[in-house]
Amino acid sequence: MNITKNASTPKRAQRRVLAVAGLTACALSAGLMTAAPANAESRGFTVTNNSSATLRLEGVKHVDCDSYILCPYGNYPMDFEGKPHVGDEIAPKGSQRFELKYRFSFLHMIQYAAHLTYKIEKTNAKLQAWIETTPSSNNSRCEVVPASAGRCTAGGLGITFTK
Repeated sequence: MNITKNASTPKRAQRRVLAVAGLTACALSAGLMTAAPANAESRGFTVTNNSSATLRLEGVKHVDCDSYILCPYGNYPMDFEGKPHVGDEIAPKGSQRFELKYRFSFLHMIQYAAHLTYKIEKTNAKLQAWIETTPSSNNSRCEVVPASAGRCTAGGLGITFTK
């Protein structure tokens, strides 16, 4: 009886492990290449409180428009990928972020808009802010009512309240 010793068994096992590892790496990289991209369909607007008063979010509403062609429901669409809840507060020196949606379009017009209202705590005053997105710009404006309660600055993605 002839007994043959297979000296290549350890090398064969090593090649098999390397082949399985290579196939696994290929499968994983193919999955990454075909995965959907991260959702980046919003613009982050930040409301910053540079005062000594606390701001409390009272409401987030639609912005009216006067063109039936541009907005057949009487207001611009309002949709967020993330936003604070009504009742949330901004402490002094704090901030909140609103991720207002936008989408690509060849038309340069407002796509999404929102009207934000904050109560300036321990006063009867309010901070009002408007945010809007277009395909190529982000716009914001603000107003303190009454004006004697503080001031605000806005532009692009930032709104700041000071007292």
